[in-house]
This record gives sequence, C-alpha cells and structure tokens, in this order.
Amino acid sequence: MPAFCFLARRLAPIVVFCLFWLWAAQAQADPNASERQELWSGSIYTSKFRCGFCFSPKGDARGVLLLRTAYGQVDVYHLYGTIAHGHVDVRHSSGHHVVGDILGEEVEGSITLGTGRTISFKGKRKTGVPLAPEDCAPPAF
Repeated sequence: MPAFCFLARRLAPIVVFCLFWLWAAQAQADPNASERQELWSGSIYTSKFRCGFCFSPKGDARGVLLLRTAYGQVDVYHLYGTIAHGHVDVRHSSGHHVVGDILGEEVEGSITLGTGRTISFKGKRKTGVPLAPEDCAPPAF
C-alpha cells in the first residue's frame, strides 16, 4: 500500500473530528444567529410600550416587553410562545397573554391580563433592530 493511502486512512478520522468540532463550536458561539429580530412600539392608554422579539425559523418566539407608565415607571415582562403566518402568540409567567398580527410595518393585537381583562393595542414594527442577545430585550426608553 502506498504511503499516501496509509497516511490518509490514519488521518481521516482526525480531520473529520476536527471539522465536526469546528462546526459545533461555531453553532455554540451564536445559537440565535438565525433568529429574526423585531422591535414593536406604541402606546396603550397613557403608557408607552417597546417589545423586542426574536423569532426562530421553527416558529419559536421570545421577547421582552417594556411598559413605561405615565409616571415614568418601567415594568418588564419576559415573553415566550410561537409565531406562525404573521400571528404571534406569547405568554408571561404571571398569566398575561399577548396575541398580535404583523401587518407590514404595523402590528395590532391584544393583551389579556392574568385577571382576564383584555386590552387592544396597535403599534409600529421595525425589523433588524439590534436586541440584547441573551433575552431579546429592546433598547431602553
């Protein structure tokens, strides 16, 4: 057997292992690289909201809703759920439930509070906005 074939057979598993290791390291370096990022903003009564969303190709949705009251207090809600065909359905651990529809550069939907009260909203939508990588939080007010 020629020396080249012998060497290739001995090194092939090492090369395959190294390539797999590099691929795995790249995937772990930025697991959310394929997520689409959006910023929704608008107002509900006298409060203003900003919501950063990250949507995965599989239909997972996660985000952070910042709600600033007329008095300046900012409440933070971490949301998890799904997106399908432009319809977002996410929940907060407190029982709040947010559903929204993407309508071009606008969004509209409703928030059902843990108490059962429902509030409608409309807002603007921007895509490609940089959000916090760990939780998709939008820029602060």
